[in-house]
Parts: sequence; structure tokens; C-alpha cells
Amino acid sequence: QMDNATSYNEWLEAARALDEIEGHDRWKAEDESELYDSKLIRDRLQDMRRLEASKDIQGIMFNLRSGLVRGLGGVGNQALHTHCYVGTKRLIEEHTGQTLRLLKMVHDAPEEQLPLEKKLAFFAESRHALGKTALLLSGGASLGMYHFGVLKALHEHNLLPRIISGSSAGSIVAALVGVRTVEEMSELFVPGSIDLTFFPPAGSFRRKLKRLLLEGHLMEVKVLQRALRINLGDVTFYEAYERTGRIVNITVSPANDYERPRLLNYLTSPNVLIWSAACASCAFPILFQPVELVAKNEAGEMVPYHLTDVKWKDGSLQTDLPIARLSELFNVNHFIVSQTNPHAIPFMCKPARIRKSSEHRARHRPSILSRGWNVMRYLVTSELAHRFKQAVTMGLVPKLLEATLFQRLSGDITIVPPFKACMYTNIISNP
Repeated sequence: QMDNATSYNEWLEAARALDEIEGHDRWKAEDESELYDSKLIRDRLQDMRRLEASKDIQGIMFNLRSGLVRGLGGVGNQALHTHCYVGTKRLIEEHTGQTLRLLKMVHDAPEEQLPLEKKLAFFAESRHALGKTALLLSGGASLGMYHFGVLKALHEHNLLPRIISGSSAGSIVAALVGVRTVEEMSELFVPGSIDLTFFPPAGSFRRKLKRLLLEGHLMEVKVLQRALRINLGDVTFYEAYERTGRIVNITVSPANDYERPRLLNYLTSPNVLIWSAACASCAFPILFQPVELVAKNEAGEMVPYHLTDVKWKDGSLQTDLPIARLSELFNVNHFIVSQTNPHAIPFMCKPARIRKSSEHRARHRPSILSRGWNVMRYLVTSELAHRFKQAVTMGLVPKLLEATLFQRLSGDITIVPPFKACMYTNIISNP
């Protein structure tokens, strides 16, 4: 029923029923666990309830400032959130709900009890200390269309982060969101509302082979540029930010040996046209030729972004997930990743039927054989990685291959589509 659900509510109902059947509800009701500090969370919950009853605003603010951190007492432990199909320990859920109620009490506090200036300072400082959340959309050619499902679910539940980053195919989806207001988002999920002709129609194999041999690429990038301009318009990063309030980020990789990968957004490249950035991020070698970035000058005219002939190509080759740069620019410390890269899906997708109890694994020490196997696997993989990097240093392997294979592919929350061999048959075709 979960696999065949047509809506989130339908899936949620089936998941809760399955949790009850498999006895997960009993696990949720038990506070104690080696996976987190249950005593700390219980004590804090009792204190917050006391403060709520007494309406002590200053005490509430003091309590919140000490507890508004990521993973307080280990509650962010992934094992706590993968044991069941829905939810986690009741104690953790109650603590989260109580925290939200106290925040609302501070928000609603009257002026005579809490001056507006102090209230604004409290929320600004607390938000900065807590950090921000970003949604990262990976590359993946036509598989990138899976991103729309993630976007739709987050949007319908008012959980879509304001900071969104995309690479390659993910840059197209991020751009489509970045130029739309909250009211216009629903249009994005209406069939036929997007021009999906990103690839040229199937043509002569002989002509493509000739273009590959003479020009170094199979397809004409003008088709991609046309589709992007139709869908996005001639909007710059800064114009999109001013209109929607969203912070859209797009990664691009240099086509020469002198530049470094860049993260384009309203701060780093405010005048660059978003369709131009998405086109560069999708210019995968062999498929498309590298392209120049296009910007809008003071007169509103489209001009090359760089004075010299600097060209860019697929962003996912070197920076599929720009985690470090987003942290620097926007204080992001929590990353939701929608991962659709063809080489990543088979290794990151975990079918539900092999789900095992994380609690059991945490309580029981691995056997000597298991520990020996883990050590051997670590030594072998480390040695192979070291030899590969030596080959790169000696010029035997392209640097680009090192960046592609050794970059991070997951986040704090990673969403991966179910693996099916048939999904690769039309990976380079219009959805």
C-alpha cells in the first residue's frame, strides 16, 4: 500500500498501520534508548511545561537559548528516525512540539512584557545560532525529474527551504522554483506547464558522430538554451531574489585549468541570467559544448558576463553538492539532498525489505569477524583512493575524474528514488 500510494496522506495512513503491526509503536513509547540522552530531553520537557504554565517569558527565553541547537542530546541521530516508518520516540516529538509552543509564546508576548526590540533581537540571534536549512538538488539528466516529487511534497506541507541549490539537471529544477513566488508554485506541478524539450529530437546518428568528431559534442546546446529561456525568462539572480525572496544557487565547473568551480547566486553573481547559469550547469562534456555565462547590464541588455572567452560546463562534475560554500555564505548547517545521479542511486538506495533495527545494532557489539571485515574493507578502500590520487598527481588520470568520484553525495537527510534498471534506458532524452 505504501508503494502504491497516490498521496502523502494515503502513504502516511499505511505507514502508521505498518508501524503498529510491526510493534514500532511500543518502541516509540519507551523513552530510554542508547541512541540519545533521554534524561536530558525529559528534564527539559518538564522544565518547559513549568515555564509555560507560569508564563515566565524571561525564563522561557533563557530555556530556549540553551536548547535551540541542532541535535540536542543526540535527537538528530539518524538511527532514531529510521527505526520506524513514521516518526520517532514520543518523548522527542513532545519536546519538539513544546519548543514550538514556547517560541509562539515569546512571539505573542505583549509589548509591556517584552519590548519589540528585544523580541526581534531574540529571534534574530536564535535563528543565527540554530543555523539554516537548504535543499540541494543533484545532477542526473532525465532522472532529475524526480526532484519535482520532492519539491511538491515539501511545498504542500510548507516545508520548502528558502535556500535551494541545483547542479546539472537539478539546476533546472532549482531555477524553476527560484523564479516563482509561493502563490505561483502550484503552477509548477500542472502537467504541460513546463517546456521539457531540453534535448534535440532524435536525428541522424551519422550527423551526431560527425559533430562529435569535429566539434567534440553530440548535441546542439541552442535547443537547451531555448527551452530554458521559455521556462525562466530573462531574469537575473538578483531580480529573482527581489521578487520571490528565494535564494537560488547554481553550480558551474570551469572549462579551463585556471578557474575554480563557482556557486552562482544573488550575492556572488547578481547580474547573471538564471537561464544562462542553468545552461552552463547542464553542459555535460561530450553531450554539450561549454558555454559562456550571460548577464544583464544597467541598460537591461544581455552581455557576456566575462570580458574574455571564459566558458563553463556541468556543475555536478566537481561540486554536485556545494555544502561548504552554502555554509560560508548563508549559515546553512542542515542539508536536505535529493540525489538522482545515475552512479549514486544503486549504492544509496535501501529497499524497505532489508530494514533492520538500528536500536539492536547500537546495543550489540559487532562480532570479531564483522569488525575484522570492516577493518579490511577500510584498508582496501583507503589504499585504492590513495593510489588513485597518486595517479592524478602523476597526470595518469584526469583531475576531473577525481573530483567527480570523491565528492560528497549525501546530506543530513538524503532522498533517493527507488533503483530500477529500466530507469537508465532513456536517461538522455526529454521527459
